[in-house]
Amino acid sequence: MATHRIHLRGPWDYSLHAAAVGVAPAVTKIGTANMPREWREVFEEIGGTAVFRRKFHRPTNLSPQERVVLVCTEVRGAGRASLNEHPLGEFTAEGNAVEFDVTGRLNSFNEFTIEIAFEPSQFPALSGGLYGVVAIEIRSADE
Repeated sequence: MATHRIHLRGPWDYSLHAAAVGVAPAVTKIGTANMPREWREVFEEIGGTAVFRRKFHRPTNLSPQERVVLVCTEVRGAGRASLNEHPLGEFTAEGNAVEFDVTGRLNSFNEFTIEIAFEPSQFPALSGGLYGVVAIEIRSADE
């Protein structure tokens, strides 16, 4: 059985928490954007920790042999992910993919949250943040 991919393009809610040295983090930008988007398209040159949220319904007609995996195809920064407020894992990504098997954690309606710390000045020539496609992949158990 082939992998079936459902893109989670948007809209995504986001908030950016930026901090100066010695100052508590402050929310500096809140909004909604269709993803994927490179960090600077959303936050310009402001560094900090961004929280992205996307709601989705449980895929239908899943068989017991299928797994559901959330895949972020291109991410740059350190972060963590959760589904329905339950932690999925932490990562440090340098432009590569991160993925989370959520098969046993799906509700009929879900919220995927990914938090990414990125400092654009440290990577002036590289894309940052959640700049690749985020998708739900339905995979057969033998993949």
